Amino acid sequence: MSFSSEVKEELSRQTDSARHCRIAFLTALFHMAPVLTEDTIGIRTDLEYAAQAFANVLKKVVQAPVSEERRSKGKSWEITVTVSGKEQVKSLLEAMKLDRSPDTELIPQQDEIRSILPSRLLLQKTCCRRAYLRGVFLMTGSVSDPSKSYHLEIVFQRQEDARMIVKLMDSLGFGARVSTRKGRFVVYLKESEQISDLLGAMGATLCLMKLENERILKDIAGNINRQVNFDAANLKKTGVTSKRQREDIEFIERTVGLGTLPATLQQAARLRLEMPDASLQELSEASQPHVGKSGINHRLKKLETIAQELRT
Repeated sequence: MSFSSEVKEELSRQTDSARHCRIAFLTALFHMAPVLTEDTIGIRTDLEYAAQAFANVLKKVVQAPVSEERRSKGKSWEITVTVSGKEQVKSLLEAMKLDRSPDTELIPQQDEIRSILPSRLLLQKTCCRRAYLRGVFLMTGSVSDPSKSYHLEIVFQRQEDARMIVKLMDSLGFGARVSTRKGRFVVYLKESEQISDLLGAMGATLCLMKLENERILKDIAGNINRQVNFDAANLKKTGVTSKRQREDIEFIERTVGLGTLPATLQQAARLRLEMPDASLQELSEASQPHVGKSGINHRLKKLETIAQELRT
């Protein structure tokens, strides 16, 4: 199972305790895939998790039997979840703020429903905005495997819907962006922290923990790589410096001889020739009498200066 499927499976099992949040959730799914006649209301989708979640929440909202029909559609199933009865249709449309006509015989058309943005009254509360966002994600969202990359997106047919979701996400503290792809509008997040917070806001706590674990592992691996690279760079730098110091010492020996140098510089020169790959710390520990790391470094620099003077 992909990580995106894991998220949707977990979200499909979430049930809001408040009726207004349940209505917001049902409205999101209904907007995306409405089924509506004078005496039937529901959704039709090939998304198993969305159909399952819609049915579970609908049963808690209506006082009537919820029916589910499946029809083979190639390798998948087209699932229709509905509740019947004119009173149920009227009640749900009113709850979702979609009953525009005082005449209960006149109801919105399915295409009209898809073009209607959700009412502000429906999304006044933060909890309702989260529930609505969860429904939208179940229908048309996806998230990449955090072990590979960080990318969450929700795809819309209409630009107005994408803009509305961006505003809704902004109100919850998520700075989403919009791009276009093959004539569709994609609302997306690419920051791991924002994706993690959004999963938590929608109710995917277990998947949030999985993403956080992946983030920790990536951070550890990144720190290890940086340390390895740092150590490798230091070794390379030490090797280059040591080679230059040995060349200076050998030049002094060929020209005026090391015996012409003060005893302290002679000791530093011989230590470097005997220990070509040693660090300053190792040279310091090998010196007799003991000389500190800074002292060894100062003497080697003095030898470099002498060699430069001899060359000029």
